[in-house]
Amino acid sequence: MHIAMMTAWNTDSGVAVHAEPIGRAWREMGHDVTIFSHVSHDYHGEGFTRKDEDFVIRCLGTQRSNFLDPRPILTTDFDILVVQDLRMLPVENLARIFPLVRNRARTVHVVHENRLPEEPWFYQFSWDGVVYFDERQDFLKEVYPKAKLIPFPCFPIRRGDQKEARKKLNLPLDKKIIYIFCHRGYEPFLRDLPEELKGQALLLFVVPPNYQMVEKGRIPPWMIIREEKVLSEERFDDYLHASDVVVLHKFQSLHLGVVSSTAFQALGAGCPILVPGLSDYFRPLENEVLHYHDVHDLGEQLIGLLLRDGEKRRAVIDQADGFCSVNSPQIIAKRFIDFFVEIGRPAWRHP
Repeated sequence: MHIAMMTAWNTDSGVAVHAEPIGRAWREMGHDVTIFSHVSHDYHGEGFTRKDEDFVIRCLGTQRSNFLDPRPILTTDFDILVVQDLRMLPVENLARIFPLVRNRARTVHVVHENRLPEEPWFYQFSWDGVVYFDERQDFLKEVYPKAKLIPFPCFPIRRGDQKEARKKLNLPLDKKIIYIFCHRGYEPFLRDLPEELKGQALLLFVVPPNYQMVEKGRIPPWMIIREEKVLSEERFDDYLHASDVVVLHKFQSLHLGVVSSTAFQALGAGCPILVPGLSDYFRPLENEVLHYHDVHDLGEQLIGLLLRDGEKRRAVIDQADGFCSVNSPQIIAKRFIDFFVEIGRPAWRHP
């Protein structure tokens, strides 16, 4: 099967975090894959994370520019076109070539919205199938008869050497490290260490350049502020492997998102994840992450994880690994393939 996907790719956007593991898994399964993605001056995300593979064609912009070079799309032979997150694509120009695409290939939209959009343009495309990844998006069935729930893919289970990761990142070897993730709209909720941890642990804030933190004027001895322009997958893993725990603090998406793509990326790295318990953004994760209710509760959980409760630490890592196994890129990619088979082939391709 030749699968084309129109999507953010090799950027730090949530859409790319969804698309990349699936696209790579399709290739591992033996399918041909072509990626149509954003040009370098008009893309979705904060920055690029790696060099493009040879199957990536950058021929479109975002909705704000409505740039689309249709030639690569119309001259590439594919069986399925998967469109990721319509809102971030050049909708007006895509609509102009869509009848030609649909005449020769099946079309599937992966919806990233957390509610039915109010804009009429969203519904102008006659998709052969629609995919969503959270039960809270069941509202799509009211509009699209062939709407299918396929869970968000996790990144593969992987491990790194903590000592080597710290050397690579120039981080202390003799302290517990609490990684405060501050990219992609995540906030530095924890700004102080419990007294019991001072002298034994560090708060590591990894922030974008020019990120405003009052602590930059006088950084406490138990705090490190590290500026990183864009975190590649490898760099993000380096920080996870170097740390004893990571805190992901966010209550809602900036772009009508449903789930935390960052959490799905971080799972499986062997670093326990702490998230706000009142945030719906981390569903359906339950025992795979640890939930805190306020800053005091977060501090108490950190004391337990870092100084006392090794069994709890091992348990949450095991739960995370189990979740990653069930929602691995290979399993999720296979569920997409099954859905493609279910919706059939364009009439002109039948013998």
